[in-house]
Amino acid sequence: MSSDSTSTTPDPDEGGLEQYVDEQLFSGSMGTLTDHVARKAALGDGRRYAILYYLWDREEVARKELAKAVDDPGFDLTHHLGELVDAGLVARVGAPEDGDGRQTFYRVTHIGRQEITSDVQNITGSEPQ
Repeated sequence: MSSDSTSTTPDPDEGGLEQYVDEQLFSGSMGTLTDHVARKAALGDGRRYAILYYLWDREEVARKELAKAVDDPGFDLTHHLGELVDAGLVARVGAPEDGDGRQTFYRVTHIGRQEITSDVQNITGSEPQ
């Protein structure tokens, strides 16, 4: 790239690799490279990934049901749900009309749904049910 170029695309050879990737992949879309890496880091724990998959499969789940599914009293579910919420993969929601209003419910977000759907397609080679 010449020095008199007016292009605003960063040149990865000039130290702007992260900015280059950010603009190439995320320009005009949801989030940034930093957001994407944070989501991948949140999914780096097998149980967190399993929780996200469980929510993807069931849409919305009470915390009590998640705790029963994890079935490990030593597992810090609150911490791991917080990581998924902070990464934007899971959201806390109010109880459904027919649900127990005293419980916290969780649902997979759009971006969380995309993460699992993409994995299902890549791993199985077929469209999710």
